[in-house]
Amino acid sequence: MKIVKASGDVVPFDKNAIKKSIVRAGASSELAKEVSNEVRKKVSDGMNTKDILKLTLKSLKKNPKIATRYDLKRAIMKLGPTGFPFEEFFSQVLKSYGYKTRVGVQVMGKVVSQEVDIIAIKKLTSMVEAKYHNAPGIKTDKKVAMYTYARYLDIKSNPKNHFDNAWLVTNTKCTSQAIKYSKGVGIKMVGWSYPSKGNLQELIEKRGLYPITIFKNMPNKVKEKLFEIKIVLAKDLVNRSLGDLVKKTGLNKKVLSKVLDEAKNYVSGNNKI
Repeated sequence: MKIVKASGDVVPFDKNAIKKSIVRAGASSELAKEVSNEVRKKVSDGMNTKDILKLTLKSLKKNPKIATRYDLKRAIMKLGPTGFPFEEFFSQVLKSYGYKTRVGVQVMGKVVSQEVDIIAIKKLTSMVEAKYHNAPGIKTDKKVAMYTYARYLDIKSNPKNHFDNAWLVTNTKCTSQAIKYSKGVGIKMVGWSYPSKGNLQELIEKRGLYPITIFKNMPNKVKEKLFEIKIVLAKDLVNRSLGDLVKKTGLNKKVLSKVLDEAKNYVSGNNKI
């Protein structure tokens, strides 16, 4: 049986892929097996992955916390439309792995000034290029990798800059040519499902670094205000008091109370968020 991905590619339906992703979201193997079997019965030839996601989430409705984590890709795409929240988000992910980070730093290249999305330091100093997309089906291609490397060479050509390597991080999958080029020139690429170990979703799920957009009932105006005060992780949101949030965002207390209650509900118990 064939299904259609958001990119338009036609691939075989893989029940085990659904099972593995549900387990990664924190479900038991028994629940993951039950849900994947239920979804398999409802999938028809030619169905698109968006509809399969809806079927999976519907099957997980009795386990809302797991369903929330399972929908991680959508949550990251809701960080947009601009790329800055994603830069701040990945900066926070890196910090949780022991990096010191700075976001949106102007540095002088050989001739003109450039902005480095993230500077990450842990033994080595890395220039991190963050490529964000807020629409499904897009892949990060060779041009992006070449652009990243060109920027890195220009910045590194200034002896006042001390960068040891370059990263390209994206919330999408990467084309084979982008991967091949990055490997060839020494760019560390981190994308959706790439590399097999240390990919974007693994870095997030391993330490429960879910974005605040994981909460579906959060109004856009709240999301934008939280971004302004650099709250991008769900775990950081629940550590703030209601009074502090009202003071720093200027938003209605009742609205913020609902958002905070939902967030605390999802982090209660053994939840990974």
